[in-house]
Amino acid sequence: MPYGLSRRSLLAATILGSGTLATGTALAQGSDLAGPDQAAELSFPSPQLTPYVDQLPVLATLRGSGTLAMAPSRHRFHRDLGIAPTWSYGGQQYWGPTIEAHRDQPIALAFTNRLGRHLFAADVDPSLEGATEQDRSRPRVSVHLHGAVTPPGMDGHPEQVFLPGGAMTYRHPNGQEAAHLWYHDHAMGITRLNVVAGLAGSYLLRDAFDTGTASNPLGLPSGRFEVPLILADRRFHTDGSLNFRTLRSVPQGHWDGGMIGDRMTVNGTVSPYLRVAKGYYRFRVLNASNLRGYHLYFTNKMPFWVIGTDGGLLDAPARTTSVRLLPAERLDLVVDFSALAAGAHVDLTNDQELAPSVRAMTGARPLPYIIRFIGTGGTGHKTAPPTHLRGGKRQPARLPTWAAPTRHRVVSIAQMRGKNRPPSMMLDNLTYDDNPILMPKQGTVELWEIVNASFQDHPMHLHLVKSRIVNRQSFDLKNYLRANPRPRPGIFWAPKPDPFLLGTPQPPQSWEAGLKDTVRCPWGMVTRMLVRFPSAAELGFDPDAAFAAQNGKALRGYVWHCHILDHEDDCMMARFRLIK
Repeated sequence: MPYGLSRRSLLAATILGSGTLATGTALAQGSDLAGPDQAAELSFPSPQLTPYVDQLPVLATLRGSGTLAMAPSRHRFHRDLGIAPTWSYGGQQYWGPTIEAHRDQPIALAFTNRLGRHLFAADVDPSLEGATEQDRSRPRVSVHLHGAVTPPGMDGHPEQVFLPGGAMTYRHPNGQEAAHLWYHDHAMGITRLNVVAGLAGSYLLRDAFDTGTASNPLGLPSGRFEVPLILADRRFHTDGSLNFRTLRSVPQGHWDGGMIGDRMTVNGTVSPYLRVAKGYYRFRVLNASNLRGYHLYFTNKMPFWVIGTDGGLLDAPARTTSVRLLPAERLDLVVDFSALAAGAHVDLTNDQELAPSVRAMTGARPLPYIIRFIGTGGTGHKTAPPTHLRGGKRQPARLPTWAAPTRHRVVSIAQMRGKNRPPSMMLDNLTYDDNPILMPKQGTVELWEIVNASFQDHPMHLHLVKSRIVNRQSFDLKNYLRANPRPRPGIFWAPKPDPFLLGTPQPPQSWEAGLKDTVRCPWGMVTRMLVRFPSAAELGFDPDAAFAAQNGKALRGYVWHCHILDHEDDCMMARFRLIK
């Protein structure tokens, strides 16, 4: 949808019935750190901040089981900002600790809700599904381990929430290969607020091949040479506190489409630096932003390797000079700093533009200042990544070849708008409550075609399962919408795109060819992916087991949704069950 369409007006941008985009403002150019301009006129600008003056924080580590209190904390995001109130999981830092676990070694994570008044109480919108006035003073929480193969009652269902004074223990079997997962809040209607407040963290699952130690069979960098990087754009008040509001034209407390920051943070610090030795580093990169995607590359255009995606290791390292990353996606990178002299530096930068509708509404531009790497001249990890990561001696098996799909589903992403009602994003033209629960069969493979008939990219996430991108293909969006008029909201709408396809299908990039749990779906394109739904016998638990929310509501199954946090809070989420 056009970013920032308020509940009371269509503001300056309107998606016309013909599928064309009309905007009332020129698009801004350059960096959001450059100074006051159109972005300042349309949004709430952060203070001007000098990049690369603060060192990258080392996030705390929790190995195995533990207790984590969700509680108020304090944090300084930049040397020139004041200490700000935030939330955290079990500590005084922004974000939660990096949790490390090992395959087939179950752990129990006990979370307690010790929160008081919501950090963004004035930004709660009770008109969203699941949200209430009570969330301002007694915020609900739910903890989802994103990418985990977890029983349904332990998955952090958005309706399985608990209030301040409550607690829940999540038991994770960890019966999957090594991968970079992450945990974050998932309370329906306020997920976007809870995550920006600080409720998220990385989860590194190890196994016998990817041990995370210096003796790991793959020879990958470890210890101080393995560094989690949590990327998140944020917006600040002059006192250093977080500002959730983006658009001046939308009254506070009204959902406005997506929080877009104008400053970049990594591990909770604005555009930090990291001192690096001569050698190889492994970076576990997570995009924890609400809406913003990134096109990442080094300022000297040096190559690096992608060795893994959301679901774990690739069959072989993919050598590249750039990658793209939408919210919730993860990439496992190996970078060689052997040529970086003592005192010299190279920056990881970004030039990803937002969709034209988003730029027109917000003035938002790419955030180029991600992180600076400064050479120390010291000796680092000297082993390059192996030629192959799977299928060899002391390596995991190659990525599996899945059976032919037994079902083909067409899913549409489109904007709903109407007079005197809030515009919002929809899956198949249906809200969460309207959308029928999908019933894929255990042990089967399905081909999903996600037809993005909106005007921005969406990262689509299915809980529990893994997928493989088949290809992407452009389609004639204007004529698709003209030939298939949208019915009123609440009526299923997912027309097949076949008559409107353009060009030839494009295979996935080499660095996204592995197992995925979050898939980038560009606007004006059909994204095809294979989804495999495992059986109870494979999982070791019943994926269709009933469970109950703490309010007594009977629940079943899992959810799938857009992982733009503001979109999943407003309509863009549905349910599925795995049936025998």
